[in-house]
Amino acid sequence: MGKKTRHLLLQLGLLLFVASACDTTVKTDKAAIGDAVVKEERAAPTDTFAVDTARSEITWIGAKMTGRHNGVIDIQQGEFYMTNGLVTGGNIEMNMATIRSADKTIDEKSNQKLTTHLRSPDFFDSERYPGASFELTGIAPYDSTTGQSSNITPKDSELRVKNPSHRITGNLTIRSQTKSVSFPARVTLADTLLRAKANFNIDRTKWGLVYRSDNSLGDKTIRAEVNIGLDIVAISQKP
Repeated sequence: MGKKTRHLLLQLGLLLFVASACDTTVKTDKAAIGDAVVKEERAAPTDTFAVDTARSEITWIGAKMTGRHNGVIDIQQGEFYMTNGLVTGGNIEMNMATIRSADKTIDEKSNQKLTTHLRSPDFFDSERYPGASFELTGIAPYDSTTGQSSNITPKDSELRVKNPSHRITGNLTIRSQTKSVSFPARVTLADTLLRAKANFNIDRTKWGLVYRSDNSLGDKTIRAEVNIGLDIVAISQKP
């Protein structure tokens, strides 16, 4: 084995070691992911809440070997349904053509470059798949004895939703692939205002979001876990 080959192998081994050692993912609740579920038929809702897209927000944080990047996705529209005071369903439509980097640690040119990459076929391919959606299929009181994350750090604790009230389950569709996700959330109702907050990690590869899935190092420097933050405000449509 030549000196040059040994040097390249050493560099490769060091890169893989650093990639595995430097876990830059957000330490928060991990969403349970499974096959899409069929939503049960329920009684007609007694109230409909329309998502206020101007006051609602979906954020993301992606981790790589050397750090993180963050950004937002615009909500196109959404509704939640209540029957006799209980949330029984809902849906959120996301405009994937608006996914963008909003990272204040990099300059505008770098943010634009990352945004272009996210919208490309390498990731969300927003030209072919301009929309993504979440359909609520189940909601239950939160059980504090299950689903807890034990590795929350002080740095990340502000992202994790404190005192969740419910566990939300729904079908998340990205790039025409649908998976069921389940995560804790804090859901509150005050007069005509419904609010839901959640923060959790998902494994993007479950939706086929595998950048450079061959034997190159591309996907080894980008973490599979993506952090999703939800802050949803919906207004009752009762007259």
